[in-house]
Amino acid sequence: MTKTSTDTAQASPTKRFFVSMLTRDIHLADAILDLLDNCLDGAMRLAGGKEVDYALHFVKIKIAGDHFSIADNCGGIPREVAKNYAFKMGREPDDDRDSDAETIGMYGVGMKRAIFKMGRNALVRTRYGDDTFEVPITSAWLAAKNWDPLPINEPTEASEQLDEPGTTIYVNDLYEGVARHFANASFENEVRTAIAEHFTMFLQWGLKVELNGTPVEPVRVEVLVSTDENRPAPYIYRKTIDDVIVSITVGLNTGKSLGDDEDDDAGFERDRSSATAGWTVLCNDRAVIVGDKGRLTGWGDGIPLYHPQFAIITGIIEFRSKHADKLPVTTTKRALDTSSNVWLESLVKMKEGMRIWISYTNQWKNHPRSDQSSHWEDARPMALSMAIETVASRRFTKKTNDFIEFNPQKAKVLPEPEDKKPSSRKVMFSRPAEEVHLVSKMLFDNPDEKPGIVGDKCFEMQLTKAKRQGG
Repeated sequence: MTKTSTDTAQASPTKRFFVSMLTRDIHLADAILDLLDNCLDGAMRLAGGKEVDYALHFVKIKIAGDHFSIADNCGGIPREVAKNYAFKMGREPDDDRDSDAETIGMYGVGMKRAIFKMGRNALVRTRYGDDTFEVPITSAWLAAKNWDPLPINEPTEASEQLDEPGTTIYVNDLYEGVARHFANASFENEVRTAIAEHFTMFLQWGLKVELNGTPVEPVRVEVLVSTDENRPAPYIYRKTIDDVIVSITVGLNTGKSLGDDEDDDAGFERDRSSATAGWTVLCNDRAVIVGDKGRLTGWGDGIPLYHPQFAIITGIIEFRSKHADKLPVTTTKRALDTSSNVWLESLVKMKEGMRIWISYTNQWKNHPRSDQSSHWEDARPMALSMAIETVASRRFTKKTNDFIEFNPQKAKVLPEPEDKKPSSRKVMFSRPAEEVHLVSKMLFDNPDEKPGIVGDKCFEMQLTKAKRQGG
């Protein structure tokens, strides 16, 4: 038997504890990516459900030893949203602004966590339509015990007005460790690489991102695809699992082919920048992981451990959903929730695709590139969506309303070596470039024939001579 009293027990978190725990488990570079991700969410909201033209938008980031700033023209924050949602420490159940948007924000802490991670004072200035206002987050507010509302101020100077709808965040009074990172050129390079990888799709679609005044270029992740349905193509798979559209492709990238020395220019003449080996995982167009070669993505788990032989294999998987909480991604947006059902089910198909190309590399590892290059001469590097769209039209592709799968091994479009005998040997040597040009001119009346073809021709000539003498 209990008796109810009028006393109550406080259950709210202290501000110091909340801020400390919120920022402890996110890397500084990831905090910056979180702010950039908010810019993209703003562009989606501005488009009102229509396709976003990212070429119309920019994000300018500056990091220095005494301050941080990020400015965009992605639509700004409506005043009512600022008053009721944007600065709350978490997302309210009735905040359904992104219910129809393919974003990866779930908890409503990204902007605040990034600011708290960097420094003690910040100013968020935004323009939505013609309405410009600013919200300061000060060291005094952070030090106070209570969760008092933040003030919304009206800029009075012309210099404080924004030229177009968008948001600018300025953080100063940086923490000592943060200031040292921001002043370090290697950290700037780390952030640039992270942006180039994580937002590669948006950058390819025209989004302009500057870091300390220099544009960020995307890291391309692509597989080789032939438009001829009788020629090689990657493994593709697409299925809806738990309201998440899962898309997979596994194939060869544009790097060097099997078993060739570094100086051999024969074979695939492709853009080396897109030769990203391993697995790249995307969630709603954000690259959560790029080029993973470990157990996380199946290597060494029923599949051989990653080896340089597999450097020409690229796998890309994307999870797409309007329900961000169903995506297999953590709150940092740069790590996977590998316990989720959608990830575990997808991993089975990832390994299936890997086995096809591991088998392919095993077949060709003792054969020169010139033997297989003719089969790939019309192949072109393609991103995930284009690869699936191209291969889906092939006659051997299995298709239903919510399912697509193409297995190049079963479709018998992968080339096989003419001679698979273990007694075969690779002949490999290098000579000065001017000598290669001289022999090329003699054999082909062209000094610029590929070295591999020149070497192969020389061997054929001597082999013919040897057979005659032997006969």
